[in-house]
Amino acid sequence: MTLANAFNRVVTIPRVAIALLLLVGLVLFHDAFNPTAYYRPKSLVAPAAPGPPNDVTDSNTTATPPSLHASTCLTAPGADKVFVLLKTGATELYSKLPTHLLTLFKCTPHYMLFSDLEQSYSGYPIHDALAPVSKDIRDHHDNFELYRKLLQYQREGQDVGSLKGDTGWNLDKWKFLPMLFRSFEEAPEEIEWFVMIEADTSVSWNNLLLWLGTMKGATKPFYLGAQNVIGDTTFAHGGSGVIISRQATRQLQAVREREGKEVYDKRWESLTAESCCGDEIIARALLEANVPLTPSWPVIQGETVATLDWTANHWCSVAITWHHVAPIELDALWQFQTQWVDKHGWKTPYLYRDVYEHFIDRHVSVNRSSWNNLSQDKKFIAPNLAEGLDEDLTVMSDWEQRSVDSGDACATACDKMRDWGCLQWMFSPGRCYVGRVMRFGKSDEREDEHWTSGWMGDRIAEFMKELEHCKPKWKGVGG
Repeated sequence: MTLANAFNRVVTIPRVAIALLLLVGLVLFHDAFNPTAYYRPKSLVAPAAPGPPNDVTDSNTTATPPSLHASTCLTAPGADKVFVLLKTGATELYSKLPTHLLTLFKCTPHYMLFSDLEQSYSGYPIHDALAPVSKDIRDHHDNFELYRKLLQYQREGQDVGSLKGDTGWNLDKWKFLPMLFRSFEEAPEEIEWFVMIEADTSVSWNNLLLWLGTMKGATKPFYLGAQNVIGDTTFAHGGSGVIISRQATRQLQAVREREGKEVYDKRWESLTAESCCGDEIIARALLEANVPLTPSWPVIQGETVATLDWTANHWCSVAITWHHVAPIELDALWQFQTQWVDKHGWKTPYLYRDVYEHFIDRHVSVNRSSWNNLSQDKKFIAPNLAEGLDEDLTVMSDWEQRSVDSGDACATACDKMRDWGCLQWMFSPGRCYVGRVMRFGKSDEREDEHWTSGWMGDRIAEFMKELEHCKPKWKGVGG
């Protein structure tokens, strides 16, 4: 061996050792570097939750090995009775649709995809939800300026994604009723449920089928969703998911046919022009058909895993939908439910509790820097930063005044507020915010203001212990 070779060998060995140490460090501390690490899948360890009401579970059915369930999601119990409508926009189609095609729609026998352009995406037909709207409105109404631009870009072969902007909201409200009537007409006779979702809605296929299996959609007029109110109309929030039974559609179609489709559609176009929102229009049309909303929050709700308030309101409820979900979150939630079905089968629902234990629990055991955990229930603000209705810190106790000095002082303030119910805190110089509800929040690394956040682990553990043996809740508040 030459002297040069011997020298290279001596130098290479420590280099390899250092590289291996760096690799191990990245694996061990990956969560610290990756703010979205809570979406990384992990094996399920949660115990099986009790099944739904007896009319869903057949005790005489021979159990199928769990590993076979996930591979047969197209034939899951009740899957053939559900028709899913996904509403999106042409400007976001390529960024949001692919994840749905790789997840939910691999398990959905009956569905239609609606946008504001008639087109094909990798062989999947995309229907123009606005095509049934009167030509005069499409050609001249101010709300349809984007629609006319989309058609122009499509003709010219331009990228419609470059038109993404706020004007899509004005156009969106016109899609709801036309796409519903289109799907009613095209759905097979065996369909009992129509489920409308948006491109940023996540659906638990297993929990949805179990929930709908507890009702009789072919014979009862159900209109289900997370309740919202505009004026004197209570309606199902569109992004959280709108569910309409076959019987409800029959009653809605009967009103339309009695009035005459052309007259009916023209009347509702006038009403849509005056309304802010298409989901509110659906509620009014269904009320006219004697189908009021059955409130279904929190089983249907509009938060994400990061923004949800992890309270008793949600903890023991069956988790069916999420809203404002990014593609990475959509995929993570789908992987979670796939693992759940692999372990527990198609007749066991998962609860919000199980989602918390899988995605959040391990991440709130330590303080997080550059993190906003959405604490808002009480604010301590230094006098030089206070404004408007902010409380006067100078008249408060010593420990409340010191809470704005450091993260440790803010944590101490939360610790002293046990009787008040403090579960979490977040600190930025001169500000200490505390919260009575547990939320995870998000990274603020790219924001102008940075926070340090923490949670009271012992109190969260007490809360979890109190609800350890609760039974699954299938109905929404008021439902």
